[in-house]
Amino acid sequence: MHFKIIVAWIFFFAGGNAAFASAKLAKDSIQRETTAKEASWSILNKGAGSNNSMDLLARLDRDVLSENPDMVFIMVGMHDMINLHKFLDYGTFRKSYQKLITRLKNAGIETVLLNLTPVDTNAISSRYELSFFDAPPLTKIRTANDIIADLARQNGLPLIDLYQKFIERESPNPGKSSLIMNVANSGIPDGVHPTSAGNRLIAEQIFNFLVATGKIANKKCLVFFGDSITFGQGVEGSGTSQGQTFPAYLKKMIQWDELAPYFSIPYEYEELEGDFSDPFVFNDGSSVEDLADWKERRKEIRDKWHGMMGKWPAMITNPTFEVLETENTEDYVQRKVRFEWVPGQLTEGYLLLPYGAKNNPAVVTVYYEPETAIGKGKPNRDFAAQLAKRGFVTLSLGTTETTENETYSLYYPHIDSASVQPLSLLAYAAGNAWHLLAQMPEVDEKRIGITGHSYGGKWAMFASCLFENFAAAAWSDPGIVFEEDKPSVNYWEPWYLGYHPKPWRERGLPTEENPARGLYPKLLEADMNLHELHVLMAPRPFLVSGGSEDPENRWVPLNYSLRANGFYETENRVGMSNRPTHGPTPESNEIIYSFFEYYLVP
Repeated sequence: MHFKIIVAWIFFFAGGNAAFASAKLAKDSIQRETTAKEASWSILNKGAGSNNSMDLLARLDRDVLSENPDMVFIMVGMHDMINLHKFLDYGTFRKSYQKLITRLKNAGIETVLLNLTPVDTNAISSRYELSFFDAPPLTKIRTANDIIADLARQNGLPLIDLYQKFIERESPNPGKSSLIMNVANSGIPDGVHPTSAGNRLIAEQIFNFLVATGKIANKKCLVFFGDSITFGQGVEGSGTSQGQTFPAYLKKMIQWDELAPYFSIPYEYEELEGDFSDPFVFNDGSSVEDLADWKERRKEIRDKWHGMMGKWPAMITNPTFEVLETENTEDYVQRKVRFEWVPGQLTEGYLLLPYGAKNNPAVVTVYYEPETAIGKGKPNRDFAAQLAKRGFVTLSLGTTETTENETYSLYYPHIDSASVQPLSLLAYAAGNAWHLLAQMPEVDEKRIGITGHSYGGKWAMFASCLFENFAAAAWSDPGIVFEEDKPSVNYWEPWYLGYHPKPWRERGLPTEENPARGLYPKLLEADMNLHELHVLMAPRPFLVSGGSEDPENRWVPLNYSLRANGFYETENRVGMSNRPTHGPTPESNEIIYSFFEYYLVP
């Protein structure tokens, strides 16, 4: 059952940008509804500035009940206690807090309370006359926490004790190590708002609660309802579930909890490297010993493959595109575009732009034609549309013309005289698509990934391995190494790595009567295999979404990629999920989407 959690937190001091927060929250709301349909976690930050408990009560209908959540986390009281413009006496604070609890209970919404984090009285005294307070600020916070604890007991609600966790970490303190902002660690005498590390600690306590109570097992929608601490005053991503707010950290923790099993190699495959050649041996026979050696060796590998597959034309680094059609959907603007992706060759694809996109992560999707990835083809292959609903700018590409005439790929300068193996040229074209996205203000060029299924999986794999600007990649059942008893792992075909002048060999498995031709048999003779390309991804993350063509034993060649990441001292960069069928499933796709959200969304 889909289980929503709304965590409402009040944005503490009035320094937050309410208009900015409103826009970001509206975007998060769109994402939440989309992911709810996919039975996915979603986290919505409902922090708001200068709110006390009465302010929360006033916006409960709009910001919480209208969301129809299953669970609410409340953190309120900081303004009631120490905001000079929002002071409430203890009795009024208790009554308004109880009204929040009662209304949520009457609505059938499960509620969790969080107490207040400690404050730095010395830092606060540099901004306010302490004589304005009827008690020292920290004393008022402790009294408010006593009230919150009593309300939790009386109403039978769980309470997460944040105050004690900060005290155990010796925070606040006047030094840089304090988890509360001060002059030493943030340049301002704040004394109230958690640092990035403090927000991470809050997220850890909420995550531990979800695990301990067994709620982590089901997909949930979490919305955080509270003050400027929830809003993330003073840290990156204020007002959102991205960046350094504690909702953002919690989102990453939950995402990783779901992804972690796919980035853990089964014990039976640990350190097994099979009959593959060792990519960590130089051409002269010497071994790679450290990162400096590896950087030289990976250049050897890349140069060797390019030398055998054919040199790429110059990259088209400043591409322009023509908009052919525009369609406004519920979640994004869809533009049919035309641009040059190979010298002298134009393509048409679909550019999907989430509303309000600016410096968003992006993903290039590749397949036989571009319509499938936008939802106009076989089911469970609508990668571009689904990622756009999650806030990604996406560019859906395909080889429509050659798919229709069954030559399937790209050929340069001409199909009758190709100087680059077609699969390598597909990678080159994807690199030019990266340049198209990278120059757009809607896209963060450092967070562009690529994905595709089957034919598109091969394309995405070669593109991400050979074009290093792709920040992350997911390959859906391409057949990640050569294997001649699987008809779909058909790298020998003329449109992949077996190009030869026409007439082409008959399509199908290589046999004595119908042998592979072109480069492919030469690669086998040279004991070369695709694990040599996989290692070029390090330290960038990639996920193999394995099906019938890429079963669990593909961890054997992936061990080499784990070794490559070892030179960078990076972990969790090589993952694989597995399903029995070649075709993608909703479950396997959700792993792909979560992968890109974890690694490309800040």
